[in-house]
Amino acid sequence: MRHGETEWNLAGRAQGHLNSPLTQRGRQQAQRLGEILARELGSPDGFDQMASPIGRVQETIANIRQHLDFRPVATDLLKEIDLGRLSGLTKPEMIERFPAHMAGKPDHDWYFGAPGGETLADLRERASRWLGTLSRPTIAVAHGQIGKVIRGICLGLDDAQILRLKEPQGVVHVIEDGAEAIWT
Repeated sequence: MRHGETEWNLAGRAQGHLNSPLTQRGRQQAQRLGEILARELGSPDGFDQMASPIGRVQETIANIRQHLDFRPVATDLLKEIDLGRLSGLTKPEMIERFPAHMAGKPDHDWYFGAPGGETLADLRERASRWLGTLSRPTIAVAHGQIGKVIRGICLGLDDAQILRLKEPQGVVHVIEDGAEAIWT
């Protein structure tokens, strides 16, 4: 699951490892995640529970907890991509300050390899390390870019396919036996 919408999501400001609080809509999305999990699972017992330590994820978890006893362990392996010097900037600010990095890159491809930040290969390696720690079914709350890389690895996708994955908020991605379902 991805955290709920944040003030910076709404403003088009890149977050990376920085934090921004959830909007009212983001809190509603997080509540919805709790409702979905309660409806589909009843209880998270029988699942490991893990999450990013970044504040927007922790705020999402607090809202999920209103619907079921969900107490994930925080791990840095689930942090969002490190955007380096792009962190906290809007896309126009990035283009102004880092024109060579931004030139000709579609949509969110500029996230990867930002000055002082992580590459797609770095994020894939970190996601693989996290997946290697799993020993049983796991519920995780994280972020858009790390989430789509984890999903892509589990689905056997190449980098180009991973970059095309969507990262919606307010839904639960369920991956089992190399297939993905989305709970809404």
